[in-house]
Amino acid sequence: MDFLQDMEQSIANYEKQQNSKPRRGMMIYLDKNTPILVQYADEKDFNKAKAVSSRKGQQSCLRNVIDNGGRMQ
Repeated sequence: MDFLQDMEQSIANYEKQQNSKPRRGMMIYLDKNTPILVQYADEKDFNKAKAVSSRKGQQSCLRNVIDNGGRMQ
């Protein structure tokens, strides 16, 4: 019986620790009308996703992930 209580306490401590970490999120649209919330626990991952998905003026966000901004050499 002691073993089960120990396991439950360990799981509860882990969940409490994971929930105490700050997370950042952004809305991603799957299509024109379907938004989903994506949460990032790591600040570096969030900043990379933000840089890749941001648009500048009329520039497509796809240009941020293609080599040389999608321009021919």
